[in-house]
Amino acid sequence: MTTHTRFVIVTFILLAAVSTRADEVAELRAMVRQMQQTIGELKVEVSELKKARESQSPAKAARSTKAAAHDAADHKQVAGTPSTPPDSRYPGYVPLPSTPFVVRLNFKPRLDMTVDSQNPGDRYRFAPAKLPLSGSPAHGGGEEFNMNANGTQIDLDMRALNAPGNFRLHYQNDFFGSDTSDMKYRLRHAYGEYYNFTGGFTYGFFEDPDGWPDTLDYEGTNSVIFARRAVFHYRYAFNDRWRMTFGIEKPDILVDRNFDSTVAAQTRTPDGGFNLRWEKSDAGHFQLGSIFRSIGAKGENVGSQRVFGWGVSASGGVNLTSRDLLQAWFVYGEGIGGLGNDSGFENTDAAFDISGRLHALRYFSALGGYTHHWNDQWRSTLSYGYVNVENTTGQAADAYHVTHYGSANLIYQLNKQFSIGVEGLYGRREARDGRTGEDYRLQLSLLYSMF
Repeated sequence: MTTHTRFVIVTFILLAAVSTRADEVAELRAMVRQMQQTIGELKVEVSELKKARESQSPAKAARSTKAAAHDAADHKQVAGTPSTPPDSRYPGYVPLPSTPFVVRLNFKPRLDMTVDSQNPGDRYRFAPAKLPLSGSPAHGGGEEFNMNANGTQIDLDMRALNAPGNFRLHYQNDFFGSDTSDMKYRLRHAYGEYYNFTGGFTYGFFEDPDGWPDTLDYEGTNSVIFARRAVFHYRYAFNDRWRMTFGIEKPDILVDRNFDSTVAAQTRTPDGGFNLRWEKSDAGHFQLGSIFRSIGAKGENVGSQRVFGWGVSASGGVNLTSRDLLQAWFVYGEGIGGLGNDSGFENTDAAFDISGRLHALRYFSALGGYTHHWNDQWRSTLSYGYVNVENTTGQAADAYHVTHYGSANLIYQLNKQFSIGVEGLYGRREARDGRTGEDYRLQLSLLYSMF
């Protein structure tokens, strides 16, 4: 190849390279011009948006700001569960979403197995008032076995711990709603508390829940006051140890109809009264109570009559040592038998005499209980109860007069969630005409609880 030919070829290659580079530069310049045009259009749109926002009226802008603040506040309120953990005195409580409440659900199944020396009158309860009297067809009959879970409880408690007023809602039921079949719903508590007011269905002021001895028998000692009903109470605390509760309650009147089967109880005023209570955690408690009642009855043969009922009670428990508790309870009055745990099974508030005159029946009861903790897991309780209701000449021969109740148990508390125990029971009933009925019972119980 000649020198001239080589020069022509190199020249041709250089010209081709320059031509290609010029084409690429032209394309880049075109892309830059397109981007500049797009940026210009975006600037115009941003400018128009600013003008539209500035043209919005001041009132509308203010409403928008206020709405945004309100939404933020609502969100905080709706999500406002307690910011601090629940009080350590209330284990098991958890925050309830979208409310200021903490809540605890406690499920407490139990099983009771019993053997009676003879017909107890009620296979589900140990109630001396129901014991068949000697000479009656139901008396005797030999040993009877039964098992049931009617004492199972469902308990729901709600508290607003961080809100003023100590607001509380409480619900509880068991399954003792029938004396003839198993697992029938029965309401035990349904009430609310706000500041020092209590309203709903719960214990009356004449009752002392801490005065009940620790029995496995679900029915409990015959001589305690059992008065769960509709109430409206006010509680006033003098200091950390002394407080008073007073108010009004539903008047459940139980009048004996033997003299006149057409008799119906009349209630014109609520029951009223109060209790005064002293309590110290390491020493025990003492409570004085009173109740006043208007007892009315109306029948075809006796017309409409009304008598005054009243009662006083003294109850308490004393920690003799760190392992020993002594309990006592005394009740006296007229027209209050229907409030008794055992006498309340009969019409024992009032009755007519042979001339058709209405009387408030005199009532007296006494209770003694003693609990000893053998160690941290084993404990035993002894209890005795006595009830006496004065009768009139117009009552039937088998009218409720006197009952006795005794119990002794041994309970093993495996942990807070489970316990098992055995208990021996004795009951005796004496009627107006002197006839008696009695029963011995041996009971084995298993008790469970979430808390």
